[in-house]
Amino acid sequence: MATSENPFLALKARLVLLIFLAISLTMALVFSILGALELMPFQGGDPILAPILYSLVFSGLCLSIVAAARRSPIRLAALFGPWPRQLAWVQLLWLVVGVFLFSQGAFQVSYLGLSLVAPGWVEATLHQSLLLSPDQVATPGLYNGLVLFSVVVVAPITEEFIFRGVLLHRWGVKWGIRPAIVMTSILFGMLHSNLIGLFVFGVVMALLYLSTRSLLVPMVAHALNNAIASGIDFLTAQPTANTLTTLAEFRANWWLGLVCLLVSAPWVLRYVAYHWPDAQTPLPYFANQGYRS
Repeated sequence: MATSENPFLALKARLVLLIFLAISLTMALVFSILGALELMPFQGGDPILAPILYSLVFSGLCLSIVAAARRSPIRLAALFGPWPRQLAWVQLLWLVVGVFLFSQGAFQVSYLGLSLVAPGWVEATLHQSLLLSPDQVATPGLYNGLVLFSVVVVAPITEEFIFRGVLLHRWGVKWGIRPAIVMTSILFGMLHSNLIGLFVFGVVMALLYLSTRSLLVPMVAHALNNAIASGIDFLTAQPTANTLTTLAEFRANWWLGLVCLLVSAPWVLRYVAYHWPDAQTPLPYFANQGYRS
């Protein structure tokens, strides 16, 4: 296929990285200048800046990728694909629950090993919370609202567009569909500090995309996963919740992670084995070329 017909031949992965770095540095500079000029309602160390910056950087990255593919534009209708006419919602929800349990189990088991070599870092991670209370942030309602929006809306849309939409196609065109699934999932896991759990999550999202030819399906699944995580974070943040906040408690309850893995692994791995593509499986963008919005 000629470059003019295939935008992923010219759209290099390193270009995506350079755009990401450029946007991140630009946003950091702009916010620093606004803070120095006292034109920002929040101070530089205010936690509320984190979800704002995340949403701006990743949304800007997606728009910039589309704009960068000027010579051979990305047909968004073919990339996103049609919404499946018959989607098994119950099975999708069970799959999301299974992948979530697997990622939680993988986190607990892998971080148990990390706690032996980097106990301080692991304990600091245990104290991190997605949602903050009034004694942690000046405007908890606004902060938590922005965090939930970035986690449940922005992250599923932008991350699926970047990892499964752009990088999966770029590396699929370059190396083949199977290496592309593995490489995008490894990168996804590394960037989320839970290599094993989020690697499997990335694989499942890629297979959902391949099997349905709709990027909207992994976006919805990603949003459901993040909504479950946000709900659990909210419940564990309550004063009456019995959470594992110390390293000793975390280590003593290592078996919880093992149970999560044993319960979830059979149906998650069965899904992966059943939907694992052969080398000739077409990438969704090209399979959807006949689709019109």
